[in-house]
Amino acid sequence: MEDQKEKNRSQYDTTLKDLFEKPPQRLLQILIGREAVELLTVEFASTQKRLPDLLFLLKDDSIFHLELQGSSEGMNWRMLMYYSLIRQRYPNRVLVQKVLYVGLKEWHPGSAIEEPNLSFRYEVVDIRSIDCREFLDSPSLEENILAILCRIDNQKEVIQEILYRISELPIKARADALTKLVILSRLRRLEMVVKTEAEEMSLTFNVMENDVLRPLFMKAQMDSEQKGEAKILTRLLQRRFGTVPDWASEKIAKAEPPSLENWSLRIFDARSLDDVFSDKV
Repeated sequence: MEDQKEKNRSQYDTTLKDLFEKPPQRLLQILIGREAVELLTVEFASTQKRLPDLLFLLKDDSIFHLELQGSSEGMNWRMLMYYSLIRQRYPNRVLVQKVLYVGLKEWHPGSAIEEPNLSFRYEVVDIRSIDCREFLDSPSLEENILAILCRIDNQKEVIQEILYRISELPIKARADALTKLVILSRLRRLEMVVKTEAEEMSLTFNVMENDVLRPLFMKAQMDSEQKGEAKILTRLLQRRFGTVPDWASEKIAKAEPPSLENWSLRIFDARSLDDVFSDKV
């Protein structure tokens, strides 16, 4: 489970960074009210690679460091580490730091370190505080795609607008943009909506031929089947035995579709809930 979470996190991080091969000027205007002239590529020597997500040289000659983050875990010390390393690399430039939070849960309180001999703080901006229209109105397709993570009033309408812009791309670029959109849409649990809308627009979107999207949609389909089977089994149990206890509900929630189907077939011959879930054949 942890390996899968780490894999998902890596996909999100890579996708977000790939969107910004050049400075996202609309995003920078929203976050700091200034434009960038260059996206800086830096790597800090250490026992581990130290790569800040995005580092910009701004028009006023200052440096802006932006971390794209899906959780608050360990961020305080990481931001302090980056502050120190960046200042050492650019000692004569003003440094501004922010975290752009793209996660689903609320940001865990805290964006500072306060100790007797240390005071450090940085700003966190939840991307959902930004109206999606800010990015939909951008001439940059990369920022259009980023709108999927923002504050959205009409999900279907916004997704259709992004897909329309993607549809105007050449086939290869279209597939790449669709992949990025789907990966980011998972952060809002909208991947199936994106897939459905893309298919209705007759976009070239063969999921099973895409190495990135295929496992995502196969898992989503399995999850959907599991929920449907679990719901049917729970209703059958309620009709036969009355209230379903917590232990049985928990067992159903964790079960794979084959087990759910097997338990459903046992209901009419079983004399009790224990008989339904028994390991004995």
